[in-house]
Amino acid sequence: MKPLTQLGVFGNPIEHSLSPRIHSLFAQAQQEHVNYQRYLATSGRFSRSVAQFFCHGGRGANVTLPFKQDAARLVTQLTERAQLAGAVNTLISSKSGQLVGDNTDGEGLAIDLENKGFKVSGRSLTIFGAGGSARGILPLLLAQQPKHLYLINRTVEKAEALKSELKALGLAEANLVQVLSSASAIEEPVELLINATSSSLTGQCLTLPPILADDACGYDLMYAAKPTVFMHQLTQVGCKKVSDGLGMLVEQAASSYQLWMGGERPDTTSVMSELRKSS
Repeated sequence: MKPLTQLGVFGNPIEHSLSPRIHSLFAQAQQEHVNYQRYLATSGRFSRSVAQFFCHGGRGANVTLPFKQDAARLVTQLTERAQLAGAVNTLISSKSGQLVGDNTDGEGLAIDLENKGFKVSGRSLTIFGAGGSARGILPLLLAQQPKHLYLINRTVEKAEALKSELKALGLAEANLVQVLSSASAIEEPVELLINATSSSLTGQCLTLPPILADDACGYDLMYAAKPTVFMHQLTQVGCKKVSDGLGMLVEQAASSYQLWMGGERPDTTSVMSELRKSS
């Protein structure tokens, strides 16, 4: 019998997290023995909680809101994509004793967009929000060479600062980013819209671009049992392909699981199906 691997997720709030269920399903499919637990952390004790977890035999952990940037400052080594994101969602205890920080959010989104046939390359993209969620996905999206990428944030200075940081880190594609305070200023048909704000949690509607392409697609990083507010908005204006972020959640989790456990990347199709059935 394979040994038991201790994994977990740190966040606040954390009781709603689907991560234990997802990783349990991965472990069952891979015939591996995993104990994946939720850990409620506080800002004053986050680093101590993480240290205790790894001192007691933890192999790896996920980090969710609001600690992803704290985790980036905590680790002894950052992967290139975590450095670009300025945030960590995956902690790995290396054989040399170092704590490595990675970010699988962008990869998870890129894989899910491809699975759903939502193309990025050569298309006009609009991303709402310039916070941690946007930081995690921007480098991967820009690497796919969109035609234009509009970054919409009410506080333009925050979005400009994010663009400048990416350029300073050597991401040449950051020059593609056009910062706007409102999507109403976009003058071309938009082909892919991504909501990286918390608007769907608060029930807030976003101002959409005035022109959508006939085959426009929409993606909300939030996930829920029913269509989100953002998805409903897009459907009302004729957008035929919309999705929530459950697929991204599962795909980024599969990437984390492979980093911890090695071997083949877990199959996500059956896990997605199981989660949709139980939601």
